[in-house]
Amino acid sequence: MSSENPFPRVGAAALAAVALLSSAGIASAEGARLLVFVHVAVKQRALQTLLQSALPGLTVTTVGRVADFDRALEEGQDAVLTLPIVLLARGLAPKLRGLRGGSPDETYSLVGADSAPDPANVKIVGALDLLGREGTSSFVQGLLGAKPKVERVTKVEDLLPLLQMQRADALLLPSRLFAEIRSTSSLNVAQRELPGKVGLPAVATINDAGASALAEVGKLSGEAARALGVESWR
Repeated sequence: MSSENPFPRVGAAALAAVALLSSAGIASAEGARLLVFVHVAVKQRALQTLLQSALPGLTVTTVGRVADFDRALEEGQDAVLTLPIVLLARGLAPKLRGLRGGSPDETYSLVGADSAPDPANVKIVGALDLLGREGTSSFVQGLLGAKPKVERVTKVEDLLPLLQMQRADALLLPSRLFAEIRSTSSLNVAQRELPGKVGLPAVATINDAGASALAEVGKLSGEAARALGVESWR
């Protein structure tokens, strides 16, 4: 009986080549990694499902907390979609800007109960946490031209309870979200639009693989884009 192995040996070089091809195939199937940090009126899981469906060529991760955003960045991403002020704070430059009404910026409003708040008289403001304690406070105070205490929350749905429980005198939010707040409030809420403007969500790349994310997001439209407050991209 022959003792010859019926299965030919596979050399180390061949095995390495197979592993490399398999790895490349997995990376291609997953697509470039896009991290999204945008506060919206829907839950983050719903936003991730919506964006992943609209961007099948990418691997999309959405987060709603600053700590989760920083952790996901450390784990490795190819591109980031968030507000320009957040990109700037991380040393990233926008390469694709979201537009609405042809503008890359939007207005913010101060919202209060019964009457539109006066920024000069507000002592505590509820706001979405974009930049951590100090950064978010500076952002809010800069828009108001005053220095109230800032009460931070991580979800749009958590803003209104601050007003209802009198933990804040007013809320700061993108003007486009006022209708959502009013529709869910038992209070008679009123808004005062502020003169300053804030950049709409934008995309920055972290490495060369992020170029495909720019191309994909640049075609994003319909419900997925509207969820981000965007109509088109430039």
